[in-house]
Amino acid sequence: MKKIVVSLFFLLVAVTTVNAQTKAEKKAIKEAQEQEEFAKTKTLVEGEVFTFTADWATTQKGRRINLIGNPNFLRLDHQKVDADLPYFGVAQVASGYGSSSSGGVVAKGDIYNYSQKIDEKKRRITISFSVKNNSENFKMILTIYGNGNSNLSVSSSNRNRITYDGKIEASTVAVGE
Repeated sequence: MKKIVVSLFFLLVAVTTVNAQTKAEKKAIKEAQEQEEFAKTKTLVEGEVFTFTADWATTQKGRRINLIGNPNFLRLDHQKVDADLPYFGVAQVASGYGSSSSGGVVAKGDIYNYSQKIDEKKRRITISFSVKNNSENFKMILTIYGNGNSNLSVSSSNRNRITYDGKIEASTVAVGE
């Protein structure tokens, strides 16, 4: 019996030693996985054709609203955008706020003042651009992290700022006129 217990103990130690990874090895594996995710995200963004879908909205006063199950999107297709995002907040100009049928952040067409900054060290991509609809100008800043998680900040000429948290993915629908 004693031989069996001792044999099991040594077998357990041997298996643990073989399967154990050092902290450095685990960190290197995690780093490689994160770098691979960032490379995929960067390729998607550099193609300038993707869709952002929001899961959460945060008002300027800090109220968070769950958007899961609420259809919303921001499609970027080269130098064109199609956005339909819900808006929760304060309108500064009533006529601009009520002009779109949904009352949300709705814009479609050409973008201007486009800029893209890639931070390899922090694995973060920041895209900023402006777009107009019939009655409003929107300045949008989309921050995309290595794994595709994203944050969209929308400032409007007629409303308080709002931010959205969500994810980007390859577009299946092109932005049309």
